[in-house]
Amino acid sequence: MSVHLRVVRKPRPPDGPAGAQITSPDSPDILRGLHARNPAAERRLLDTYAGLVERMLFRILGDVRSLEDLVQDVFARVFSRIDDVREPEALKPFITSVTVFVAREALRKRRRHRWLAFFASDELPEVAASADPEARQGVRAFYRALETLDADDRLAFTLRIVEGQELTEVAAACKVSLATVKRRIQRAELAFVERCKKDEVLSSWLAEGDRWT
Repeated sequence: MSVHLRVVRKPRPPDGPAGAQITSPDSPDILRGLHARNPAAERRLLDTYAGLVERMLFRILGDVRSLEDLVQDVFARVFSRIDDVREPEALKPFITSVTVFVAREALRKRRRHRWLAFFASDELPEVAASADPEARQGVRAFYRALETLDADDRLAFTLRIVEGQELTEVAAACKVSLATVKRRIQRAELAFVERCKKDEVLSSWLAEGDRWT
């Protein structure tokens, strides 16, 4: 299946009688439609969750250049494995876990190629894209620090600290135990703080905050 996405999406009306019953992204109707490969159900899922997937990938990777391809990869995998989802309330956690898996693959591929991100102003996460030069410099330094972390530790750290997910949500997304995700976050925090202390920009930012003092 080829999934075509745009960052700006407008809801589209469902097609035909089969789509008329699809009213909520977490209703039994949409899941039945997805299992039946109903185009209206698939569009509804994209309209509802593409923004979430984009944001998660953006915040984990800090890079927009391959974002559209990665989002398409996520939904291609979601649609190919949709029969694994048996309950409507499992849709969002399933999509989140697939997104994390795709992000992990991207991080490992990046590390194999020894890739280090240096971002232009239009490639920064949305929180600083229009901020002053000092803020943009801080975001660049932040993602350079993340590049030094192990891929699994970085995922857990980003989902918890940047995305603000609960520990149980992070564990479910990463498909590991709560104890494992806590260890990963703790390990990532220690490594991240040490990296911050060695960076001129991040060290001052670290001193101004109260989380890692």
